[in-house]
Amino acid sequence: MHPFDFEKYAEKSMQGLIMELSRRYASKCFHQVMEMGIYPGQVPVLRLLADKDGYNQREIAQHLHIKPPTVNVTIQRLEKSGIVYRKQDENDQRVTRIYLTEKGRECISRAMDMITANEQLIFGNFSETEICLMRRFFRQIIENIDAIPGPSGEECMRKEGLDKC
Repeated sequence: MHPFDFEKYAEKSMQGLIMELSRRYASKCFHQVMEMGIYPGQVPVLRLLADKDGYNQREIAQHLHIKPPTVNVTIQRLEKSGIVYRKQDENDQRVTRIYLTEKGRECISRAMDMITANEQLIFGNFSETEICLMRRFFRQIIENIDAIPGPSGEECMRKEGLDKC
C-alpha cells in the first residue's frame, strides 16, 4: 500500500488549488490589514458601519450572521482603538448605537483601497471576458458547494464557535 502524497494531490487537484489560492490571499490580506492596526475579522463590521452608521450590536450580528458576543468583543476592541464610538439612541435610551470615528472612516477607506489595489494586481493579466467567465465559474462553484449535503460552513463555524474575530 502506497502512502498518500498530499503535496502531489494538492498540486493536481482543483480543491488543492482553491485551498492554496485562498490561503495565500488570506495571508497577504491578513498582514496588510494588521499593518493598519485592525484585525481582518473587524473589516466586515467597519464596512457595514461605513455603509450606514448607527447600527446597534444586535443589528450588526444579524447583518453579518455572527453571534452577539462576537460583535461585543469586536466593538470593544474597535472602541479601544478609537475607530468606533457608542452613543445612546435619541429616541430609545435603552439602545446603544455604534458609529465610526474619523479615524474609523480613514481606516475603512484605506482597507477598501487596499482591497481594490489587490484585485487589480490579482486580475491585472486577465481580459474583461476572462474575468466575467471567472466570476460566473466562481458563482457556479459556490452553488455546487451549497448542494453538498450537510450544514453550510458558516453554520458549522458558528456551532463550533469558530466565527469569532
